Amino acid sequence: MATTHREPRRPGQRHEEPRPQPCAGCDTSGLDALACEAEGIKKQAEVTAAAAAAVGQRRQKYDAARDLYTHAREDAEKTVGTSKTLVGQLRDRLKCMLDDDRVVERMARAFERIRDRAEDCGRGSGCCADDDCEFDLDVAEVPLGELHWRLADAQDHITRAEKCFDDLAGEPEQLTKRVGDAKGALVKISEDLGKDPKGTALHRLYAGFVIAEQQLDDAYRGFAGANDYMDCLCRALTCELRAWRARAVFEAAIAVAECRSKAEEERCGALVKNPVGELLAEFEKQGKERAGASTDSL
Repeated sequence: MATTHREPRRPGQRHEEPRPQPCAGCDTSGLDALACEAEGIKKQAEVTAAAAAAVGQRRQKYDAARDLYTHAREDAEKTVGTSKTLVGQLRDRLKCMLDDDRVVERMARAFERIRDRAEDCGRGSGCCADDDCEFDLDVAEVPLGELHWRLADAQDHITRAEKCFDDLAGEPEQLTKRVGDAKGALVKISEDLGKDPKGTALHRLYAGFVIAEQQLDDAYRGFAGANDYMDCLCRALTCELRAWRARAVFEAAIAVAECRSKAEEERCGALVKNPVGELLAEFEKQGKERAGASTDSL
């Protein structure tokens, strides 16, 4: 930047202030960049607020889950214990009434196939939380298409984490219902066997027995205890939080990129719409730049 040299003022001589030099290269594109950055900040704040509301509600359920699950598990273990005794009694009665090992073997093979198909439908046991829940948050110089892909991936993780957590949050009630239904089915089978069923009716009772027995075996969904259950619940909640954070970053970056693209389109549109005016403006701008350069050289 050129400086203005001021001569010492002599007695009685008026000092003339230097004339301000014209802005030779005024570039307002910085205003567009600032406005676009503001759009990104606004979008990130909006998504963060939505995340706080969504995750906050699940955090309350998480805090209450341990006591609910522990009590439900204690009651379920008592029910499973008494039901297992009934299972042993019913197995002996059914095999005696069937009097055909081939039926038992065929039923066992059929059950294995049904269980495999159920697992393919997402009915398996174990923790449903994603093991891979990491996101690349470096969005510098990332193309818009890639940002949209990352956003979709983050949203997919949010959806799956929410589904997993909400399912697990209802596990205390589900556990009580599962073992209750299994015990009820076994009691009903015991009553129906007293009617001396034959043929297909007996096969149906045996099939119901196989299902009820497996329901008791799978009653805890693969969780060894309350700690395993809470660990899975925590992983689902943590993944949801990470995915929300990623979504906020990606949506902000997309907002900035789209804003810049729109600003560029508007500048190009102005050039196409009024090329003469733009040409004259540039012509005058260059004249001011030359005049400013001449003044600086003095």
